[in-house]
Amino acid sequence: MIYFPKTYGTCSGANKAINLAYKLKKENKDKNIYIYKELLHNPYVIEELKQNNIFCIDNLEQLTKNDILIIRAHGETKETFEYLDKKNIEYYDATCINVKKVQNIAKEKYDENYKIIIVGKKNHPEVIATNSYCNYEAFIIENENDLENLDKDNKYYLVCQTTISYSLVSQTINYLKNNNYDFEHTNTICPHQKLIHSTSASLANSMDIVFVIGGKHSSNTKELYNECKKECAKTYHVDNIKEFYEIIKKEDIDLTTKIEITGGGSTPHNQIQEYSNLLEFLIYYKNKTKELSKEINKYNKSLINEQENKIIIEALNKFINMNNSGKFIRGCLIDLGYRLNKNDNYANTLAIAYETFQTAILIHDDIIDNAPIRRNKETINYSYRNELGTKENIHNNLSLCIGDLGFFLTNEIILKKYKNDKNLSKLLSYYNNIVINTIKGEILDVYLPFKEKYQKDNILKEEDILEIYKLKTSHYSIVGPFVLGMILSSSTAKSIKEMESILENIGIAFQIKDDILGIFSSKEILGKSVYSDIEEFKQTILYSYIKLNKPDYYNKLLNYYGKENITEEDAKEVQNIIIESNSLNYANNLMNKLFKESKEKINNLEINNYVKNILLGFITYLEIREK
Repeated sequence: MIYFPKTYGTCSGANKAINLAYKLKKENKDKNIYIYKELLHNPYVIEELKQNNIFCIDNLEQLTKNDILIIRAHGETKETFEYLDKKNIEYYDATCINVKKVQNIAKEKYDENYKIIIVGKKNHPEVIATNSYCNYEAFIIENENDLENLDKDNKYYLVCQTTISYSLVSQTINYLKNNNYDFEHTNTICPHQKLIHSTSASLANSMDIVFVIGGKHSSNTKELYNECKKECAKTYHVDNIKEFYEIIKKEDIDLTTKIEITGGGSTPHNQIQEYSNLLEFLIYYKNKTKELSKEINKYNKSLINEQENKIIIEALNKFINMNNSGKFIRGCLIDLGYRLNKNDNYANTLAIAYETFQTAILIHDDIIDNAPIRRNKETINYSYRNELGTKENIHNNLSLCIGDLGFFLTNEIILKKYKNDKNLSKLLSYYNNIVINTIKGEILDVYLPFKEKYQKDNILKEEDILEIYKLKTSHYSIVGPFVLGMILSSSTAKSIKEMESILENIGIAFQIKDDILGIFSSKEILGKSVYSDIEEFKQTILYSYIKLNKPDYYNKLLNYYGKENITEEDAKEVQNIIIESNSLNYANNLMNKLFKESKEKINNLEINNYVKNILLGFITYLEIREK
């Protein structure tokens, strides 16, 4: 189970700064929008701003009169404002209201001849800015050793960094009292920050695992982590969703694990929700995969009849060996599509049927590609070839027969389970269309590389590649499974059509990621050769971009693309060509755009939140996956 504290994430000051940046960009399309230093200590926020052409700068001298500057939430020194006014630079002050309060108190009391004490981090921008309003004469208390610098002859006024831990403030006040210092103080810790700390720590006490989300350089997030760590030994501070994913993979997490997710005052709620969605998907995926794995093993055992011909039993065992090793992504999508309307395991058998169909089509794929490895195992065609020790084509012929058998086993599973279901006709019709589209995509995927390699006058278009992605991958891997589940749960034609349009782009992005991994990953991770795409002259966005836009790099690429027995050095050269030609960057941008748009559309759907959150987490999983 996933839990959230009552208060977490960005405060009103941080939200004000973020919203101001986007508002100014929208209203001033002809001007450059800059932020002085980092708006917040959060790499997620900074990256989102960059993607919207809003950049953080460190040098004010680069500004012109055509630029707009935003002062970040941490505030800035008085010298910064003086410089901007002198140069007539247009700027907007997004300093947090609580930070302004600290600055005003420090300035007022300094002018009244108090010596100012600031409890906080010496190098924190908020502390530096506040110190500027008392002529940089403040005593900064970062730890108990700094208290030794205080002189009893002075009259002090104590303020504190808005995001500092109250334990340090309390310790400092007690020291001053116990040693009879003349001082007054105002507790200037942000009230929102106090609530985040107290509610997060209170909840952490009953948790198995706590994740604190936010920038590693964020003072408030570090303090939050420390507070939660006192209550739950297994507390993690993460600012990168890939790091989050790696931790989850190592932890023994299931439906009974109590997990808190919280975030500091510089962590937007949508970032925290993204982490939560990924976690929710991974928990669901792990649980459902266990279910489906048991069911497919049970089904596989039922295929063997010891009374049958030994040759057929041997063939079935080869099929079973391949059929029990799937990742069950498509089976899970069937279940999710079904759960849009119903909440039971009725779709599990349909999921098993689809996984069996997937095994069948992969066997055909391996014959076409002459692939030696699939799912970290020897492919059926290679297994037969090694066993029979002949140059004749019998290994491919036998593999073809086994693949064909898989298609009809799929039909048999569906018909046996759902023969009395009112949706059977629609189910079989849609499944049949998936098979047809997949094979059409396979035809293009086989023929286009031939045309490219041997018909030099062939005019390739990016649309040709996208057509393969839609037919062979999108409908087969994403759209088809999910919609089959929807049909089984009696979804309306309108809702199906709406989901199809969203899911198709997820499938295209999924294939782009596959193509990138197919060249930049490793055999150990993928469970198959990373040289095969190059050797097969595979038509991908990476290839088409270079051919259509970078003729010099294309000529270099042809020295390796389609070459037999690719070496590691050859593969490295292909990687360098793809990177240097900007092809990799182009493919990543297109993929990210499709994923982002899909998330936005799913967020706007009026569907049950359980399926919505898991779908959003699934997209994030596709973005960061390594295989």
